[in-house]
Amino acid sequence: MRPTLSEQIEGARKVLVELVAPQVADPYAQEQVTYAAAALEHAAARWPQVLPDLVADIRALEEVLGVEAAALDEAVPGVPDLDAAEDYHRGLRARLTDEIMAAAEPSPEVRAYLSDSIERLK
Repeated sequence: MRPTLSEQIEGARKVLVELVAPQVADPYAQEQVTYAAAALEHAAARWPQVLPDLVADIRALEEVLGVEAAALDEAVPGVPDLDAAEDYHRGLRARLTDEIMAAAEPSPEVRAYLSDSIERLK
């Protein structure tokens, strides 16, 4: 399907940079256009990895929480739908939060997962 989502995001970024930014006189507004264009550039570059990264994080959460790996396939049959995968992921994150809040100290597995999550964000 053309244009792809990455191409659409890049097109929106170009409109901001090439058409809108030169017409903006206010320094604060210029800065906001620049930030918006940078966010779009980042989104376009990251978009192809969103679903694989989400599925990888789901698998890591399932392991930490002791959920059978087949649960994702049951919750989101076939090729994972992004919205359904995000819903499933939110549920796992809520379970992780509940586990953290209920424990006097997080398990080594939870600490390792959180540490890995922080590293992936860098």
